[in-house]
This record gives sequence, structure tokens and C-alpha cells, in this order.
Amino acid sequence: MTKTTRLKVPQWQGGNNLTYALGADILSFLAPKNLEQKEIIVPISELEEPLIRENGVTGQSVVAENVDKMTAIIQEEAPDKIITLGGDCLVSQAPFDYLHGKYEDKLGVIWLDAHPDISTPAIFFNAHAMVLGNLLKDGDPVLAEKVQHPFEAKDILYVGLQQPTVDEEAIMQRLGLQYQVQAQSRLAPETIIQWLKHHGFTKVAVHFDLDVLDPNEFRSLYFSEPGTAKHSAEAGKMSLLEVKETMQAIAEQSEIVGLTIAELLPWDAQNLKNLLNGFDIFR
Repeated sequence: MTKTTRLKVPQWQGGNNLTYALGADILSFLAPKNLEQKEIIVPISELEEPLIRENGVTGQSVVAENVDKMTAIIQEEAPDKIITLGGDCLVSQAPFDYLHGKYEDKLGVIWLDAHPDISTPAIFFNAHAMVLGNLLKDGDPVLAEKVQHPFEAKDILYVGLQQPTVDEEAIMQRLGLQYQVQAQSRLAPETIIQWLKHHGFTKVAVHFDLDVLDPNEFRSLYFSEPGTAKHSAEAGKMSLLEVKETMQAIAEQSEIVGLTIAELLPWDAQNLKNLLNGFDIFR
């Protein structure tokens, strides 16, 4: 019998925003329940004390400890499939590392994201933008050191990617990552199927960063923060229907053994929660 473990990971330190923790709670509520899938809540500190930048990375030691917690839980559970509900993007590191160790060269990665996530401390400071770099044994050296089963560039397919920064482009070229900017149209399902066939990936881990969605259609995103008009990265362009069709195409060709959903930022819910915390009647 296939064992699927479901992890709720309210990690916020990788993006240095506590709203990511609430996002994990909401994703856990929204995601379909299956009584055969055990859900484990990874214990993440909710302390709002300012995070210290260590070796150029915000909250590096805290984030590293969170990766260790996830790794220990996954190794103890030893699942065949992992569903990860974050939290910020870094929550993919431990489960994807484990799955690569389990399935080896049968496993491909679909990175459903507007951003490449291969930053290093030299160009950025929040760890969630380094997660794929870590899995490629690049990114943040401290976090990358924890990866036991690193991927190669050929194992990664970007879907929904927007224009990387100049610094990101240089890193992607150095790592040998092939990519297509998908500003006008997303990568077609047929192209994804052909990529999986060509590489013989019978197993797939999907990283679904909600930032890949068009904020005009879905608003609980970094790009829809109230009162903030300018952002340092490109917003996503994909529709909910396009994501559905993408997931259907992947499942048609290969078995999805890992799924991360991350970067939900429910601004309205967080602001309402903060408001209600000030009501005397709740005390």
C-alpha cells in the first residue's frame, strides 16, 4: 500500500513574513482531506522577534533548524509520497531531497513558479528564494550542505517562469539550467509531457508556488499586499485553469509523488485576525 504523508509547515522565516504561517493553516483547511493520509504539523516558532541576518541570509540558523525538523520527520515516516503545505518556498527542500534519494533518476521536478529560486546570499537575503539552488548544491552554502541527494540541471523544468533578474540569469547560466520565459503564454501541457517522456521521469515532484498565478485573478499573493505598489520581482501570469491543466498533464504522463503548495499570503485574513486580537471581548 502506498504511504502518503501530509506535512503542514507554517514556516515564515524563509520569507521573513509571519503571514506565511497563516497561509499554511489556510492551505491545510482548503486541501482535500484523505483519512489515509496522515497529516503532521511541523513545529515552527511563531515568535515575531526580528530575525538576524547571518552570513547574508535572514534567520539562517532558524531556517536551517526548520529544515532539520522536516528531515527528521520525513525520515521517521519514510513515506512513498509527500504533500507539503507551506509556508514559504523553502519548505520544498527536505521533501524533494528525500524523494530524490528514494526514486533517484526516475524523479523529475516541475517548478511551477514565476521565479527561479536559485538566488545566493550574494544577490539576495531571504532563504525562500534560494531553495532550488540549495537542491542543486548551490544557493546558500549552509542550507545546501544539508541536501543529501542533490539534483542536476537536467532534472528541472520551469513552468510559468517570468523574466529573471540579471543576477539570476547569470546564476542560471552557470548552473546550466534551461528555461523559457513565459510572459505571453505558459509552457503547453504537450511540451511538459514530452519533457517527462524524453528524460524517462516516471515519478515527479511538483513545486507549486502560488506566485505563479496572475494576481488579477488570485489575490492572496506577495504582489497584492495592501498599500504596496512596487515589487522587486515579476508577478505571475498563469490562470487557475492553466494550473489545473498543467497538473492534469503531469499526472497523465507520470506519477506525482511530491507536491508542495507554498507562498499563500492571505493579507485580508491576517489583517482581520490582527484587528480581532484587539477586541476586549475575546480576552
